[in-house]
Amino acid sequence: MKQPCSEVPRILLTGEIFVRRDALSRQNITEQLAKRGFATLCSPVAEWLYYIDYLDEHVNRQPQLSFLEKIGQKLRRRAMQKFETRIKKALDASGLVHPTPVHIQPVIAAAAPFISPQLTGEAILTIGSALYEVATAVCGVIAIGPFGCMPNRLSEAILSNIMNPADKLASDPHNKKLAADLAGVEDLPFLSIESDGSPFPQLATAKLEAFCLRARRLHERIAPHL
Repeated sequence: MKQPCSEVPRILLTGEIFVRRDALSRQNITEQLAKRGFATLCSPVAEWLYYIDYLDEHVNRQPQLSFLEKIGQKLRRRAMQKFETRIKKALDASGLVHPTPVHIQPVIAAAAPFISPQLTGEAILTIGSALYEVATAVCGVIAIGPFGCMPNRLSEAILSNIMNPADKLASDPHNKKLAADLAGVEDLPFLSIESDGSPFPQLATAKLEAFCLRARRLHERIAPHL
C-alpha cells in the first residue's frame, strides 16, 4: 500500500446487485477511480441476504412457518452474523477490510422517510446505503444499474433530491461533528450511471470527473472523522 487506508478517500458503489459487481457492466469504473486516488467500496452481497431476512420478519410476515422453523431462521441469522464478523476480523489484519458487519436496520431506517419499506426491491437498499454511508464512511456515492432499470431510475430520482446536508443530518440528528463538517456544504457527491455493457459516453466520463472533484473536497472536510 502506498498510504494507510484511513487516509484514502473512499467511494461507495451501490445499485443493482449484478451490475455493481460485474466487471463488464462496470466498465473499469473502479480502476478509473483508483487512478484518481479513490478506493471503491462495493455494496456486498451480504446486504441482500440480510435484506431478505428483514423482509421475512417485517414485511412478508410468514404465518405458515412453524415455531421450530422460526427458531431455525433466527439461529441462521445469528450464525451468518457470527461468521461474517469472524471472517472480517481475520482479514482486518491486512488493513484493507473493515471488521464491522453489515447492519440492515439502519439502512432501511435511513431510506424509510423517502420510500416505503413495503415497496420491496433494491431501490430502498440503494437509497438507504447511500444516505447512511455518505459523509460518515465515504465521501461520495455512485449508483449503477442496467439501462432503463426502473428501481435504478427511482433511486436516482430520490437521491438527486436528498443527497444534501439537511437530509443527511436528519438521519443522524445527534452527530455534532458531522453537522460541523457539513456546515456550508450545498450538496453531497452523488452520481447515477446506467450501463448496457458498452463503453461509457463522454458525457458520463465528464460527470465522473466533476463527481471526483466534489468527492475530494468533501473528503478533505471529513477525513479526520472517517
